[in-house]
Amino acid sequence: MSAARFLLMNRATTRAFQLLDRVAGEDTIGIAVANPGVCKTFALKAWRLRHKQVRHCAIEADVLTSARPLLNCLVRALAIRGKTQSNMATSKASICAALARSPMMVMIDEADLLTVRTFDVLRSIWDQVSEMRDTDGESGFPLALFGTPHLRAMLMREDLERLRRRVSETVELPPMNQREVELALGGKWPHLKVDEEGLAELTELSRGSFGWLNKIVPIAEKLANKDGRVLTARIVRETAKYLLGL
Repeated sequence: MSAARFLLMNRATTRAFQLLDRVAGEDTIGIAVANPGVCKTFALKAWRLRHKQVRHCAIEADVLTSARPLLNCLVRALAIRGKTQSNMATSKASICAALARSPMMVMIDEADLLTVRTFDVLRSIWDQVSEMRDTDGESGFPLALFGTPHLRAMLMREDLERLRRRVSETVELPPMNQREVELALGGKWPHLKVDEEGLAELTELSRGSFGWLNKIVPIAEKLANKDGRVLTARIVRETAKYLLGL
């Protein structure tokens, strides 16, 4: 089994797919929360590949993704013509009109990096589209926000209550359990030998994060090559001193 095939089958990706299916089908707002390295970005990309017929705008947020860059992304994705990007109010009005005519899936990865103002702009667009479609606030356009647990903490702010009330569903993407770690090792490092205690230690040290597993295993493998070529719990623990934050 390849690593990509494993990631498509694990619990985190399955739950992310289920959320995205519902958001896309019902034109609602959904939120997925997971620790770093737990396949959020992979799940979004894989879902888009499986649903090429779905019109979408995929945004990977960073600390510079304020309201204006967000509006500009939507203007481009909706193929809105004219000088809308020079005026935020005009951009927003054009975006709302286009989404009301034909809702488009909007997916934002690393959404916990957005500012409160940007969240409120998103909420106001969704509200206006819902009003233009006369859905009584039950649907607007599909909006999926993926982020770390900080995203959930942010949405609990008093000044984001209006957005919070419009969220139809929130899911938590689980870290890998020991069986999933074992499958991941077989998919990406098929020739690696690891004993049972080493597997348990890998699961604990990586916190079930595929991202951390990618960092830990190459180091552990080099250490194992000097000591019996089998990953033991002792060898896995030794890798922690080479990694920041573990």
